[in-house]
Amino acid sequence: MSNLFDFDASVADGWAAFRDELTTQLTELQAAGSVRVTAPNAALNGTGPSAFFTITADDEVRCHLSPTLLGQNRDLDDDELQLLMDLEWDSISEDECVVERGRDEVEHVVLAATGVIQELWQVVHPTFLLTVQEWATEPIQHIGFQAAGQSQLRDLVDDALERITGSAPNKDDDGDVTFTGNGVMSWLCVDPSDSVIEMFTSLAVEVRDPAAASEALMEFSRQWPDIKFLLINGCVRASIRMDATVFTDAVLRSTLIKWFDFLTDGAGEVASAIAEVATEAQESDEALPVGLLCLMELDDDDEGPLSPREIATACEFDRDAILHYLQVSQKQASTWRRSVFDAREREDEEEARACEHEEQSWSKRTKRLRAALRLVVLSSRLNEVR
Repeated sequence: MSNLFDFDASVADGWAAFRDELTTQLTELQAAGSVRVTAPNAALNGTGPSAFFTITADDEVRCHLSPTLLGQNRDLDDDELQLLMDLEWDSISEDECVVERGRDEVEHVVLAATGVIQELWQVVHPTFLLTVQEWATEPIQHIGFQAAGQSQLRDLVDDALERITGSAPNKDDDGDVTFTGNGVMSWLCVDPSDSVIEMFTSLAVEVRDPAAASEALMEFSRQWPDIKFLLINGCVRASIRMDATVFTDAVLRSTLIKWFDFLTDGAGEVASAIAEVATEAQESDEALPVGLLCLMELDDDDEGPLSPREIATACEFDRDAILHYLQVSQKQASTWRRSVFDAREREDEEEARACEHEEQSWSKRTKRLRAALRLVVLSSRLNEVR
């Protein structure tokens, strides 16, 4: 029998024992506790990256890493990203990675974490790790709490977010919490005058036809009933609001899940639909009859609208042309009228007023075109009589 020491086998056995022990700890972990695995680094004064394991409100085992690399101030490269994807991490960024599974899949969480510890952190053997099981000094909040004011409500939100995510929330210069989901930046803020928490974002798409965009958003409002869509300054604003008169972690978590479901599965679809509407609107504008575009240019606010006779003259008393312009104008007025209704259904009064202005313009143009058509037809009949 050989007495030679097999280093590789020893390392493999060490990692296998470490995974078994960690799996046992996480299987028995309670909601108020946590397990932290740290890779101390002498070059960083003994500190290093940590894997932080907790139990979520849905009784799932959750692990988050921060930072993912050993104190290096750089983005993940392609190979590192591929490794994390192969390990099936749920959320991946250069600052933090998250994976969570049910207790019956705790082995997946352990394998995902140890894969990073070995490959990204370059820990040769688990003896170089520091594993500490911790217990929360205060129980996780499950009962409702009525905040005394906006400042206390913001503190409740910050504390809840840290319990839910395992890390302190990121904030911008205005004090709003920032999130990134599916490449979309969004914000969470407390209403300055009401017990309401709102999450919102602006979708990266240009709105060229508010009427058609409103109609498209009406369909998405049915698909995502908790999300409110607004057209503001040519952009699409999406938001979700949570009543925080009585604040609980559970309601905030539920609202966050709905919001991130939308960012993951809905935001891109909405942006694509609005972009398609914008393209169709541009093509539609270009497809308007040249004669009608000419009449629209001649309608001057300073000089006043064209009279029926002026319209007929500009159209060279062409009955068929005027009839075609009349039909196009009727269709435009009808489209804008539907958009007014849709905007009011969404309680977007600013958008409703803008659509109403367009609808009235096309309705007035329709009346003048009808009068011009009447003038041309009757004039032709009178000439025939003579």
